[in-house]
Amino acid sequence: MSVGLRSYAVAVAAVAGATVLAFALRGVLVGAVDLLFLAAVVIACGYGGRPPALLAAVLALIVSETVLGPPSVARAAVFAGIAVLTVSLYSRALETRGQAEALARAREDLLRREQAARADAETAGRAKDEFLSTLSHELRTPLNALMGWVWWLRRGGLDADRQTRALETVERNTNALAQLIEDLLILSRIVTGRLRISLQEVDPAAIVTAAVTSLRSAAAAKSIDLGIVLDETGPIMADPDRLQQVVWNLLSNAIKFTPQKGRVDVTLRRADGHVVIEVRDSGQGISPALLPHIFDRFRPAAGRRASAGLGLGLSIVRHLVERHGGTVRAESAGDGHGATFAATLPLRAQPAADAPESAPTPRGPRLDGLRILVVEDDADARLLLKDSLEALGAVVQIAASVQDAIETFEREPPHVLVSDIRLPDDDGYTLLARVRAAEAASGRRTPAIALTAYPRVEDRARALEAGFAMHVPKPVAPDALAAVIAAVAGPGDALP
Repeated sequence: MSVGLRSYAVAVAAVAGATVLAFALRGVLVGAVDLLFLAAVVIACGYGGRPPALLAAVLALIVSETVLGPPSVARAAVFAGIAVLTVSLYSRALETRGQAEALARAREDLLRREQAARADAETAGRAKDEFLSTLSHELRTPLNALMGWVWWLRRGGLDADRQTRALETVERNTNALAQLIEDLLILSRIVTGRLRISLQEVDPAAIVTAAVTSLRSAAAAKSIDLGIVLDETGPIMADPDRLQQVVWNLLSNAIKFTPQKGRVDVTLRRADGHVVIEVRDSGQGISPALLPHIFDRFRPAAGRRASAGLGLGLSIVRHLVERHGGTVRAESAGDGHGATFAATLPLRAQPAADAPESAPTPRGPRLDGLRILVVEDDADARLLLKDSLEALGAVVQIAASVQDAIETFEREPPHVLVSDIRLPDDDGYTLLARVRAAEAASGRRTPAIALTAYPRVEDRARALEAGFAMHVPKPVAPDALAAVIAAVAGPGDALP
């Protein structure tokens, strides 16, 4: 029976009960019979509200006037008035109580939400503080090594072995800082939804091999046995840069948490129409409590050690794999039992008939006789570029501002312009516009390269739209920059 029907049934039952009592106590109650029916009306109102109470009043009036005594218009009118007034007052009281209870519930709910919001704010504040503290640690640690070894290199007196170790340390920590900055930039693009995936046909075996090669020295430094097994999978549709980042992050994470003389195995195989890239290590392992949160952001080093890393690498891996239509999972038997990470990607292309062998990495070209104007406001970066390019045979002119660059350009036009974007008196876009205006009469068009710390896709698009031939994000190795310069300069007398 529904609640509405039950309310009316209670009203009828209350009137029936009052009628039975009125008959039973008729001799005792005498003129107080109407009180029983008013009580029935109140019961009906308290249980079901106004409509059942009015029904009870009508039924009570009918019974009292037709069954319990001779009809009386005056008595019926008085009873009806009192019943209606009682129903109205009682209903209003019930509504007021309901409103008060609703307000109390709303107040309690608001209090709970306020407490939850405060707890979330406190948690977010702690997470921000912990993240900034971790970021500071991860920046200061490589900087400390860099400053220490640079001090020794400037002081001199290092033997050959220690000098080699110093240079390796400087290079390793510089790469670590660059990777840290790249992770932060990628996270920013992920959060803002601006990360772009450029799919093309790639060979996953070549990607895995390149990642293993780049990290083999890191594994050797810890005497880690690094194994690799590559099955024939054929090409897949993927972004080669992003896929390499996935493999690099998984592999570097495994090496980081594998102890001395441990083992890391990388496997590439085909399974059920998918390509699986699996990285297995014999390291710390992951506790069952942390395993479900392994790919969450800001879980330092996937929760395997609270003070190592920013906790971004595996989160970035998951996002990049999912953007490729794949999945990533982590397995571990617990602390001390190692861990396995597997990225599964869809196989969307058939194997090529004859895949060409990977070309060896080219060395930086010579730039003999090539005049290059380098515009950079940072003195250290400016001198580094000058020394590096001159070592490759170029004739390098330097400028620290747009005005200096224009004066140098007009005095001796270069073959190639390499300019930073952010400059003290203006920007690289303005510089290029003034250069093009100065060249308009002669018909020359000096190739220009934007060498900038703004690496986003939209930054590259803006640089190319402004007229730069290439957009090169910092940091960049001297040989890589030389290759770009040689490419934009093209064949000519200045190049061999």
